[in-house]
Amino acid sequence: MEKDSRSMLHVLSVTTLAAFLSGLDARITVIGLPVVAAALGADLEQALWFTQAYMLGSSATQLIVGRLADLYGRVRLFTLGFAVFTVAMLLCGFSTSPSLLIALRFVQGLGAALMMNLSLTIIADNAPPNRLGTWLGVNQVAFRLGAFCGLTLGGLIIDSLGWRWMYWLFVPVGAAAVPWSVWRLRERYRPAGGARIDWAGFALFTGSVSLILLSLTFAAYGLSLRFYSEVLAALGLLLLAAFIAWELRFDSPALDLRLFKIWGFASGVAAQLLYSIAFGATSILAVIYATCVKGMSSSEAGLLLIPFEAAFLVSGLLGGRLSDAVGYAPVTLAGCLTSSLALYLLSTLSSSTPAHVLAAYLVLVGVGTGLFTSPNTSSILGSVPPERRGVASSVRAVAFNVGFTLSLNVAMLTMTHYIPYELATELIVSESSVSSAALGGVEQLAAAIAGSYRVQSLVMLLAAAFSISRTARSGVRQAGPSARAALSLAE
Repeated sequence: MEKDSRSMLHVLSVTTLAAFLSGLDARITVIGLPVVAAALGADLEQALWFTQAYMLGSSATQLIVGRLADLYGRVRLFTLGFAVFTVAMLLCGFSTSPSLLIALRFVQGLGAALMMNLSLTIIADNAPPNRLGTWLGVNQVAFRLGAFCGLTLGGLIIDSLGWRWMYWLFVPVGAAAVPWSVWRLRERYRPAGGARIDWAGFALFTGSVSLILLSLTFAAYGLSLRFYSEVLAALGLLLLAAFIAWELRFDSPALDLRLFKIWGFASGVAAQLLYSIAFGATSILAVIYATCVKGMSSSEAGLLLIPFEAAFLVSGLLGGRLSDAVGYAPVTLAGCLTSSLALYLLSTLSSSTPAHVLAAYLVLVGVGTGLFTSPNTSSILGSVPPERRGVASSVRAVAFNVGFTLSLNVAMLTMTHYIPYELATELIVSESSVSSAALGGVEQLAAAIAGSYRVQSLVMLLAAAFSISRTARSGVRQAGPSARAALSLAE
């Protein structure tokens, strides 16, 4: 028992470091978005692609990462991802144009796909079934602690040293983590081998996701690019249909569609996708509101988001423990409903709303998100047999990344109903936006942000519906779904 506990601590010492750096990188990029966009001369869509490229890189490789992990093991791929993530972080600081930074953020997303997806799988391989939710909750806490540092230090770094140092300063941590991973992690999973890798399915899926996201990006530019948006969307949907048809025929698919026969898995993935669409743009919109509507500096905007991260940290740990005690369905439902209410409250923002009111609403978002994330992840990984956890974790990550990226596009499309795209770009990426912009433009921007939050609140209710649907089926605890999953796949 003591040996198992020591082994679990070794696993957590590496996987929590991965989660910490991911949280740090995510929040620093959000806080620095307006500053980096102004420094590199980016327009609004290019600025959003600093985040979207990272998510697209993560999404594009998820299915192949899961399959490789199930066939060949987790630890080597995890360590490789850590190395790619760190090198890309270093190079991001040397970017001289929006296009170069977008490309490097895409590469960093590739590393993150290996690092973050497999960290969850490695935890699932090593944790006792009755503690899985708790240890996944610890992983989420590490991400939140990284986010804390991103918010508290990120704004100060940008204001005092410049935006490039928000990447450079933490490269030594990533560089030290790679040999630490080699030393501390041991492969517990024993691959069966013999199966083929579905490169065609991987290419079809990656092409489909990329085209759909690009179509939404062009749609945000307005009527002049609507034709290109519609063509890309049609091509993306065709590739998606071809992907599904191919997966149903291939004997070793990238995505085993039989997994969706397991309701705990299918409903968990659907809830994750909808939740991410509703949640993804929340922090970025809050930073835009704080810096461009309220006129705060990067460091002040970072401090404003700290209560949100604190609430996420506490409720994330609590959510994991509650799911181990009472089951995942009621906890995820509570998280969805809390987040939906919080997003609706955020939709009441105006240019005169006090900053402490915004902070209070974000705290409520943090509580809901923390309650949802760990139990929903536990339900997905716990509902499938061990040899399918790599693919299951990849699908969960794809649902999160695609939903997160769609959220940014949906937010932009919603905002352009309230404010012209050109004016939004001027307000958001101009270094002196508030002082040089007319008050009416700031009012329009505040109304646009509020309108986006309103749409997000409605999408969150759809995610809640999938948690309600699971409540009646969750009488058996997490160990139960695994047994049913194995039986279902054996039939």
